[in-house]
Amino acid sequence: MTTKKEIPWVNTLKGGCILLVVLYHVMLPGYADTASLLTAGQLPAKLWLAFNQHLSPLRMPAFFFVSGMLAANAILNRPWKQVFTSRVTNLFYLYFLWGAIQWLMINGVSQGIMGEHLSDNINAAWADSPWQFLKLMLLAMSSSWYLYALALFFLFARLFRQQKPLILLVAVVLNYAAVSNIIPGWGPESLSQYFIFFLFGAFYSELLIRWSEWRRDNLLPWALLTVLAAGHSLLGLQQSLFLCVLAILFCIAFCRWLNQTFSMRWLNWVGKNTLQIYVLHRIFIEFFGLSAILFAVSHQLFASPSFSLLWAVGFPLLMVLLCVGCSVAVWTLLNRGWGQSLFIYPKLLRMKFDAR
Repeated sequence: MTTKKEIPWVNTLKGGCILLVVLYHVMLPGYADTASLLTAGQLPAKLWLAFNQHLSPLRMPAFFFVSGMLAANAILNRPWKQVFTSRVTNLFYLYFLWGAIQWLMINGVSQGIMGEHLSDNINAAWADSPWQFLKLMLLAMSSSWYLYALALFFLFARLFRQQKPLILLVAVVLNYAAVSNIIPGWGPESLSQYFIFFLFGAFYSELLIRWSEWRRDNLLPWALLTVLAAGHSLLGLQQSLFLCVLAILFCIAFCRWLNQTFSMRWLNWVGKNTLQIYVLHRIFIEFFGLSAILFAVSHQLFASPSFSLLWAVGFPLLMVLLCVGCSVAVWTLLNRGWGQSLFIYPKLLRMKFDAR
């Protein structure tokens, strides 16, 4: 592919996306549930919540687009024997492993200490029984569902790579069904909504990257996408396919500009290390977020206007930094020797050791 020279902006985009994912989990449900308790800072709280909501057309579509782009060579060119373990088995392994770890830590340790969950939403991390946990995991209703989606998306893209029009048509239909709230359950709905963006990355990344460049001959596709996005918005489809594509194009251009203008070393490092942040951050959000909320409520701190203002302004940013920092720190401690098997399928780890 021709994207190797653009790896810096790819890592910038991945780094930005993982930070936005952490922010999303910080905001919902924890921070959002405290908004009604605030005696000051209502405007900053509303701005944070609106910011989080309006990022929906970008956050996961861009993540899946980049993931599809990085998997394109394995999908199109490499034999099954070389890619099945690394691209399918490894992702399923990590998904179920970290789903179980999150469940044990959140449902066992965190609830055991604090006596309740951060949320009553349907999630495998808060399952009441092993059977419910397995059922929710299979339905992609887990905080680690992105890994499950990547494995499934890669599998189907690989199987139907010779029938691109057919699989794209199916993905478009699934996307419309998801944004129209036809598909029940947030897990199946998410899988259906974002498959198309993985396919765009796998099959059409060069075209979309070319469209993202600020050139006169790209005015037509941008204008057409804008008109279609506006039309869908008038029909009530706020997360339309076309709005998401526009967001992806804009962010490719923006991340490219950032790397040309500034040193993005820290964010690019985050972009290269999204896995450990993704699988670990939810545990820290549950522990730190619930601890902070329970402490504030029990000591009636929200009755203080100054505390409420500080909470409204600073809690989301502080929690993102804290959870990302703790995730990286724990990964640094665990990712040694056979502790690496927490982050890579053991067979691949043995192959890595044998190659040394």
